[in-house]
Amino acid sequence: MKNVLSISLDGTRAPATRREQWTLSAAERHSLYEQARRQDVGLVMLSTCYRFELYTDAAAAATLLGWLRDLRPQADTALFVERSDEKALVHLLRVAAGLESAVLGEVQVLGQIRRARSEAERARTLSPMLRAAFAEAVSTGRAIRQNTGLGLGVASAATAALLLARNAPVGLSDRHVVVIGGGEMGRLLLKLLAAVRPGRLSLISAHLKPQHPDITVQPPEALAHVLPDADVIFTATRRLVLDADAVAALQAQRGERPLTIVDLGMPHNVAVAAGRVPGVYLRDVDALGDVIDANIRRRRAAVPDAEALVAEGYARLQAALQGLQQEALIGDLRRKAETIRRETLTYVCSRCRTRTCEDTPVASDQQAACTNTEFLTRTLTNRLLHDLTHALRHDGDGLDPAALRTLFRLDRHAP
Repeated sequence: MKNVLSISLDGTRAPATRREQWTLSAAERHSLYEQARRQDVGLVMLSTCYRFELYTDAAAAATLLGWLRDLRPQADTALFVERSDEKALVHLLRVAAGLESAVLGEVQVLGQIRRARSEAERARTLSPMLRAAFAEAVSTGRAIRQNTGLGLGVASAATAALLLARNAPVGLSDRHVVVIGGGEMGRLLLKLLAAVRPGRLSLISAHLKPQHPDITVQPPEALAHVLPDADVIFTATRRLVLDADAVAALQAQRGERPLTIVDLGMPHNVAVAAGRVPGVYLRDVDALGDVIDANIRRRRAAVPDAEALVAEGYARLQAALQGLQQEALIGDLRRKAETIRRETLTYVCSRCRTRTCEDTPVASDQQAACTNTEFLTRTLTNRLLHDLTHALRHDGDGLDPAALRTLFRLDRHAP
């Protein structure tokens, strides 16, 4: 069976400023999938605000890192962690469970895993092995959230971001809150904020339509007109929205009013240096793990139960992969036998002098080789058993004679 291997970079080893180097564009992701498809390599990419991971069933870690360096020659690959076989598969299940997230038990990662699987499916790099692994990851992650207390309290990055802003000096009550970005994170924030009911709620998005009567939707061109009146800004896009100079200019317009900015984008939507502007309270995705709510102890207490379900999920996955391995072996054996059959016919036909299978036979007193069943079957048997007998004679230590006798139903025992 091909090995499963992963390379990972997440917030436990690299800050957001290092991880954002590996926020690949759509063209770069397409290029990586093209590379895998050309080399008949299974590949799935999982990219979130907290992690960037590649899973494969055929390539070596050095190969994957080489592909990444070809895409981003100036980016650093030194902090990637390599895992293989059981460690790689268990890690995937733990990621799906929320055990490896910045916010313990967060639920968004399940949707991100589903999208990664669908993207690989469309790219035609979702091999049977990776399909089984990601299906089990989704199933295990869902079971953990349904049957344990791991998702209690702060169970999403959006919820943690909301608490982060609520606990900031500005707060949320009676404030003008602006959300920049109408993707999944932006929609989650809007849903949570609508329930909190700040003073005003605005969305900057090129596509999303109003989903609540109290939400004002503005296009990106209106950013410069909306932000000076904002008290709290959440950003959740895939591009830089505000550099340090823009934030400084914004604060100059606002006077002495403090400003809270929670940057949930990857790469950074707001320059890190903007946090040094007087009056600006800036936090990014790495601060989410520091948010502690009243249920944190209960969620931590659920970790053993979650890990037990991860172990059960891995046992199921092992059985599924073993089945895939056996089916692959059967397929390979049948293809090998068919190749030998065709080669045998080619060899036998090369010895035929009468050409009785053609329209213009050549006269001969010799029997046609293809009608000589003794010669034909003996040749086929010799070719079918050639590799096995050669291995027994020259590499007998690597084979189990008892297993072979059972497999081929050999009743005669060797002396």
